[in-house]
Amino acid sequence: MVSEFIFNNINIDPMRLQIIFSLKSNKNFLPANYQHHISSWIYKCISAGDKEFAGFLHQKGYGERNKHFKFFTFGPLDIRPYHFHKTRGVFELYGNQLSLQVSFFVPEAAELFIKGINVVNEAYFGDKINGIQLGVDELRIVPEPLMLNTMTYKLVSPCCISRPAQEGEKHSQYLSPQDREFVPRLIDNLKIKYGVAQNVLIHIEEEHPDFEPKVRVLTSQPKSKLITIKTLTKHEISVRGWLFECQITAPLDVQSFIWNVGLGEKGSMGFGMVDVKP
Repeated sequence: MVSEFIFNNINIDPMRLQIIFSLKSNKNFLPANYQHHISSWIYKCISAGDKEFAGFLHQKGYGERNKHFKFFTFGPLDIRPYHFHKTRGVFELYGNQLSLQVSFFVPEAAELFIKGINVVNEAYFGDKINGIQLGVDELRIVPEPLMLNTMTYKLVSPCCISRPAQEGEKHSQYLSPQDREFVPRLIDNLKIKYGVAQNVLIHIEEEHPDFEPKVRVLTSQPKSKLITIKTLTKHEISVRGWLFECQITAPLDVQSFIWNVGLGEKGSMGFGMVDVKP
């Protein structure tokens, strides 16, 4: 069991955690599309802390009508050193340790995840063919950086922004940061999420009902990443996001919100986590 994290006397706030894993078997092939497995594991840990809350968060989340948010995200697994087998779509891991950052804006979700991880204490990331069995060795709090009204962020997991299908299109379209609709839709997504957070009174110290963030994409050639979710199942879908750097001007509470929730859509599937550029 991972050593008890001493949170009993700490006021649980929105927080980012770094989880240190170690391999527990000699199987060391990880599917490239592992995000869904991490998301499922996060819900499993929360469920170990409170099954009813986990069900609410997974099935519904916060919001109303078609605007529901889970208010957590996670980054990519740090699996170095490794070799990527492109033809097989798997990473071959050469080391024994991995790490993962998970960020929660809802204090209750963070607290239940911490409680649950001490119960679950292990993880399997993979499908029926390839996967890795892990044990949880350590949890660390990642301190929130000093927030300013203007911050420069680097996407550590792809930022996903979509628009509805138009005439002649069968599906909604994932937009590139170079698309003229990308930034306005990114801003709308941020404002809607922040508005929902205010309405449900989730750790919002100050209200900014009319804030208008300014977003500037700094990367001239953003990197596209196509991630397949629920691979090898009838529910398999592919989602495209982009990695880039951007500058955002917004109130301090909103900057903290971005740090804990990420940018764009599908945060709970591992999209949109940011880090701060010095």
